[in-house]
Amino acid sequence: MNNQFAMDNNIYRQLEIIKSLQKRTESTVQSLYAQAVLEYSKYHFKKSQLLQLIDESLEAGDKEAFYRHTLEYNNHINDHIDGKMIIENGYELHLTFE
Repeated sequence: MNNQFAMDNNIYRQLEIIKSLQKRTESTVQSLYAQAVLEYSKYHFKKSQLLQLIDESLEAGDKEAFYRHTLEYNNHINDHIDGKMIIENGYELHLTFE
C-alpha cells in the first residue's frame, strides 16, 4: 500500500541540501520541515475526504453530488500539479505532490 504521507525523494534531497548549507539556522530547517509536513497532510486529507464523498455519492446514486465532488477533486489535484514552493528566510523548498 502506498504511504500517503511519505515525502517524495526529491523533497528529502532538497531538505538535505538545505541542512548542509553553512549559513542555515536550525529554526529555518525545522520551519521548512514543519511546513512541508503540514502541506502534505492538508493535501492528502482533502484528497481522501473528496474520494470518500465521491464514493458515498456513487453508493447513493446521487449524480449531482458525484459530479460536484468529482469536479472539486479534479480541481484539487490540478491545483497541486506543479507543486508548491515554501520559502523561509531566503531558503526555498519545492514540494511535489503525486
